[in-house]
Amino acid sequence: MTETHTVHKAEEMIDPLANFIIWPFTEGSGCPVSDILEPHLHDYFAIQFVTEGKGVHVIDFQPYDITSNSLYFVSPHQLHLWRPEGDLKGYVMAFTEDFMRSPESPVVNMADLEFFYSSAHLPQYHASPDQAAVLLDLVEKMRKEFDGRNEGFVSVLRAFFHIFMVNLQRMYAESVTVDSIEREPDLVRLFKKMVAEKYLLQMSVQDYADALGVSVSRLNSAVKEATRTTPGQIVRTEMVMAAKRMLAHSDMNVSEICFELSFDDPSYFGRFFKREAGVTPSGFREQMREKYHSFVR
Repeated sequence: MTETHTVHKAEEMIDPLANFIIWPFTEGSGCPVSDILEPHLHDYFAIQFVTEGKGVHVIDFQPYDITSNSLYFVSPHQLHLWRPEGDLKGYVMAFTEDFMRSPESPVVNMADLEFFYSSAHLPQYHASPDQAAVLLDLVEKMRKEFDGRNEGFVSVLRAFFHIFMVNLQRMYAESVTVDSIEREPDLVRLFKKMVAEKYLLQMSVQDYADALGVSVSRLNSAVKEATRTTPGQIVRTEMVMAAKRMLAHSDMNVSEICFELSFDDPSYFGRFFKREAGVTPSGFREQMREKYHSFVR
């Protein structure tokens, strides 16, 4: 059972002291690795800031245009690839969840992760030239701190990153009408984050509610209000997305994927997948390999 896409690990890619790394684009790529034009995923967060360039960036089977002054947000375990047309200029910031934890607080500052694990935002933002200049100044300050590694540089990095994300959120708010601005509550984002991490355990909605310290009714209400769907549907969607990644980019057969995802019966898994995705697992594999790999020909 060999997965054909590369999985980049934080322990191999990210500075262990800072839990953060920043680098410029290299030779048209969004990461400093040789297989950037192939589908890959990583177990850390990444923000790619393209200041100049064009092409396509595919995130979980959805293509997004690469344009100048654009930012792309990739959450852990999302499959993605870059298909640039020529060289790109800009920076990549990669960081672990621990980077978001201050020494004083054991919890993640979820406001800073507004563009991750969220259905309220697309994983892409187009900045105006003036906005891009503000963001670029902050990114370059972060790079200077990271490269200088003076005493207290991690705290300064966190501070600049927080300012960067707050500015980005304000820019987003200004780009849409007030009535259309939606922000997912921390409870909803924590639930979605937990689902992304624990879907293989086949936990029930009650299990998730217990883990989050809330009632099922409260979790249901919060999720429905923020996403117009149910907690159960989010769990099923995460499971289907995991299956899609394996079907499109591994040589595992359907039965092997079934058991990898903690299903007991391949027949039931096939029915589940068809009900949720509208196509059989083998049908999806055929369709998506042709469509997805067209980006890397």
